Amino acid sequence: MVKQKTEIRKQVLAARLGLGREEVIRSSRIILEKAEKYLDLAQMDLYLYASCQNEVDTMQLIKDCLSRKQKIALPRVCEDGIHMKFYYITSLNDLTAGYKGIPEPGPDCEPAAENRQKIILVPGVAFDKKGNRIGYGKGFYDRFMKLNPQIYGAGLSFDCQVAPVLPVQAHDYRMNALITESGCYFKE
Repeated sequence: MVKQKTEIRKQVLAARLGLGREEVIRSSRIILEKAEKYLDLAQMDLYLYASCQNEVDTMQLIKDCLSRKQKIALPRVCEDGIHMKFYYITSLNDLTAGYKGIPEPGPDCEPAAENRQKIILVPGVAFDKKGNRIGYGKGFYDRFMKLNPQIYGAGLSFDCQVAPVLPVQAHDYRMNALITESGCYFKE
């Protein structure tokens, strides 16, 4: 199964990296508008990611949330290199280059509150319409979500990342929702 996931990662990443910048921006805007509409993002704490490698671009959403003073948190990989925790940011200046150069909250950022209702928007390499996800292979989001089952997880994906069925293992976390430019799919 690991070999199967590796092959899927390779194929889907190639397709996603092949998207032009204009298409990424246009499709990201559509996906995030759907997320705002169906998930009511402005009503609770929001856990986001700083997009990279042609992922659904979250930068405008981050800026919008900051401008309306919404509490948002982004992940920082812990020193153990295995886990991640979320930290509030109040400005884009709070972000520094972190794990593999991905922007993450700096050391002065406040840890996100555990007792507040929140939604997490999750990146990934591949998804299926049942909410299964293949990430980059380190298991950061799988571990985080298993430790925080009260958080509503929504995957953000371009249509080219959606497979009919993905191989899953016991440790894989299943999203509550998947949002693409052509549809929204919710866990049954």
